[in-house]
Amino acid sequence: MKAISVGEGYGRVNLIGEHLDYNGGCVLPLQIKNSIICELSESSEINCVSIISDKYQKKLSIEKLEKRNDWADFIIGSCLFFGEKYSIVIKELSFNISSTLPLGIGLSSSAAITVSTLKALNNFYKTNMSGDELIDLAYDIENSFVGVGGGIMDQFVSVLGNHNQALYLNTLSRSYELVNIFDDHNFLIIDSNTERILSSSEFNQKKELCLSAAKKMNLKNLCEKEMINENDIQLLSGEEIKVCRHVVEENKRVKKAVQLLKDNNPKEFGKLMTESHSSLSEHYGVSTDELNTLVNLSNSFGALGSKLTGAGFGGAVVTLVKNDKVEEFKKLILENYNKAKFV
Repeated sequence: MKAISVGEGYGRVNLIGEHLDYNGGCVLPLQIKNSIICELSESSEINCVSIISDKYQKKLSIEKLEKRNDWADFIIGSCLFFGEKYSIVIKELSFNISSTLPLGIGLSSSAAITVSTLKALNNFYKTNMSGDELIDLAYDIENSFVGVGGGIMDQFVSVLGNHNQALYLNTLSRSYELVNIFDDHNFLIIDSNTERILSSSEFNQKKELCLSAAKKMNLKNLCEKEMINENDIQLLSGEEIKVCRHVVEENKRVKKAVQLLKDNNPKEFGKLMTESHSSLSEHYGVSTDELNTLVNLSNSFGALGSKLTGAGFGGAVVTLVKNDKVEEFKKLILENYNKAKFV
C-alpha cells in the first residue's frame, strides 16, 4: 500500500523547568531532530484501522477505536478524537509508524507519535487544522484517553519549536518566545538505558500532591507562589512542602535561564541546570541512581551543568558541553558508564 499522507512529530529535550507545565509555570524545551513519522494509506480490506510500528515489529488490526492500554493507544486515541472533532468516520486506514526517537526515556515520544498521527489525518482529510488546534487535540488525547496527566509543553514544542532555538513558554498564558541557543556549546542528551513508562509511574501521584498543596493555599496553580512561607509550612504535609519547594524555585530558575541564553552566558546557565537536577532529586523525588551517576560523571568530565530531562523515573539526562570538548567528553562517559547511549 502506498502512503498517501505523511505526518512528522518531533521530540524535545527540556533544558530546564521540569514538572512546571501542569503547575502553570514557565518551561524551556528545545525541539530535537529525532522524530516519529506516520505514513497513512487507505485499503478497502481493512475494516477499521491497522497499525504497524518499526519499534514493535507487530501489525495490529483494530476492529474498534477503544483503549488497549499499550503503545497503540496514542494512534487509536488520535483517530477517535480527530473523528469526533471533524464528524468523520475513521475506517479502512493503515498507519505505518517509524521512529528515530528513543521511546520512554523522557524525550516526549508520546507527544511526537500523537502529533505525527494527527498531522497525517489532517493532511489526508484536508481539515486545515491550525497549530493551536493540533496542540490542544494532542494534549486532550494524551490526558483524557491515554491517561498521562502532563501539561501542554511537549505538544507545544513538537508543533511550534525548532532545532536551533529554545522555546520559552508560559504554560498558563500560552505566550511563547523562541530564543537562540549557545553557538559554541552543545546540549548533549545521554540515555541512561533505564526505560520508564509514565502512565504506570508515580507521575500522576506527584501531580496530585501539587494540586492538593495548591488547594490548601487557595491557589489555582502552584507557580503563583513566589516563596514558601511559615504559614504554608503549617498548612502542608511533608511531601507537599517538598514538591512546592521544587516548583517555586524551578520557575525562578527558568526565568533566569532565558536571560542567560540571551546574554550568552553558558557557565551560569549550566549551574542552573545542576541546581535543577538537585531539586528534582532531593525535593521532587523523581531521579534515580543511574541519572544521578550520569549527572555527576558529566560535571566531573567538564560539562558546565547537567540534569535529568523529562519527568524522571529513569530515562535521559541533558548536559551542556563546549563544542571542542564534545568528542573527548563522549569517550569519557562511555568508558565510565558503559550502558550510556548518546541520542
